[in-house]
Amino acid sequence: MIKNLILIIVCTITLNANINTPIKNILGNSAFNKHKNLINYIFKNNSSAYYTNGQVNYVALTSKLQSNGLLKLKYRTSRYIDVSFKISDNPKKSLMILQDSLKSLGHYYYLVQDAKYDGNSFIWNIKLKTEAAINPLRLSKALAKNNCKVSFIKKEGTYNWRYSIISDNSVIKKSKDLVNNNQLSLKKPLKPYMLKVANANSINIISKSGNRWHPNVVFYDNDLKIIENFKDDSLHQNLKVDVPNNTTYIKIDDLYSLANLKRGISITKE
Repeated sequence: MIKNLILIIVCTITLNANINTPIKNILGNSAFNKHKNLINYIFKNNSSAYYTNGQVNYVALTSKLQSNGLLKLKYRTSRYIDVSFKISDNPKKSLMILQDSLKSLGHYYYLVQDAKYDGNSFIWNIKLKTEAAINPLRLSKALAKNNCKVSFIKKEGTYNWRYSIISDNSVIKKSKDLVNNNQLSLKKPLKPYMLKVANANSINIISKSGNRWHPNVVFYDNDLKIIENFKDDSLHQNLKVDVPNNTTYIKIDDLYSLANLKRGISITKE
C-alpha cells in the first residue's frame, strides 16, 4: 500500500512538471514566470485531466488557461505576426481545412511566406496582419470539427507562433452529405458546392430554372487529388455524369461565375 501511495505521488509530481512545459510554450517564458503561482494552484493535482492517451489535450488546456484570464492575445495596435504550421498528412486537404478554420476565426488576409513538403510533413508559414494572435483554443476546436488535432503549440517571441497539427484522419465536415443521402437540394452557393460521396455509379445534376449553368465538375480522391474533371462551356439544365472509382469528394462549380447558379441545384445519386 505504501509503494502504491509513493507511485501515485511520483506520477502526480511528474504530470504536474510535464504540464508546465506546454503551458510555458503557450504563454511564453515571461508570462509563465509572472503567473507561476497561479498556474501551480490551478493545475495542482489535476494535470492528468489535460492529457489524452499520453498526449496533451490542447482544447482542454487552452480552455482552462483562457477561463482563468491567462491567455493574453491582443496587441496594442494592428501588426504583422509570423505563424508556422506543421501538418502531418494529406497536405492539400489539410491546407483547405486549415484555411477554412482560419477564415472561421476571422483571419482572411495573410501573406504566404513559405509552403513546402519535407517528405514527412507539410510546412506552411504565413505573415498575418491582426490586432490579436490566433486564439489557440478556437483554432483547436475548429480543427477538431474536421478530425484534425493540434499536437504542439509554441509562442516563440511576442509576434511568432508555431503549431503542429495531426491530420491523418481529416475529413471535410462542410461538404454536403451524398453518402447517407441519395438526393440533395442545394441553395445558392457562396462558394463551389463540395460533396462527400460513396456508393455512386453516377450523379444527375439539375440546374434549377433561372440559372445559366456552364458545368465544371471535379472528382477527387480522399486526399483531394483530382481523378477527373468534366467541363462544358455550353448551357446545361440537366447533367448526368459517371462517378470515377475511388471518388470521395465532388466539387460542382460554374466555369465563369457562381452567380450562374443563383437558383441552386438538385442532385440525385444513382
